[in-house]
Amino acid sequence: TVAVENGKEYPATVIQIANDNDLALIKIDATGLSPARIADSSKIQVGETALAIGSPLGTYTETVTRGIVSGLGRTVTVRDDVTGRPTTLKNLIQTDAAINPGNSGGPLLNSHGEVIGINTLIATNPNAPVEQSAGIGFAIPINTAKAVLNDLVTVGRVRRPALGITSLP
Repeated sequence: TVAVENGKEYPATVIQIANDNDLALIKIDATGLSPARIADSSKIQVGETALAIGSPLGTYTETVTRGIVSGLGRTVTVRDDVTGRPTTLKNLIQTDAAINPGNSGGPLLNSHGEVIGINTLIATNPNAPVEQSAGIGFAIPINTAKAVLNDLVTVGRVRRPALGITSLP
């Protein structure tokens, strides 16, 4: 289900999933929606303002938190909740804007209100009794999301460069 600012909710259909990018292409039947303004994420710099929008804990809708872009080009390996296998997400934007469970899929904006990334995960303390943020959040750069979207729409999968060879011990 996709909820929009005016309170309307639309049933969504999953068209394609790109697990290695933690992205999905979904479709809703709606008209009259305004698209978000998209920035060029290759132009962001460490220290710039970052605004994260989401619904932390699935309860507090339309929440905005502010921080900065803390790092660029980060690589994080996480366990896929569905398959249990490790998945490595590359070239992520690191931010100290509070990103909590429930914020995933929400936009990370610059100070002009343009989308620079899609919030995806937080670094957690593995020794904590419950999952809690360490103040380190990550977002998928919007340029990466646009490339993945293009592949999902035109090819039906994400294209990965390969040599077509395998090695043997």
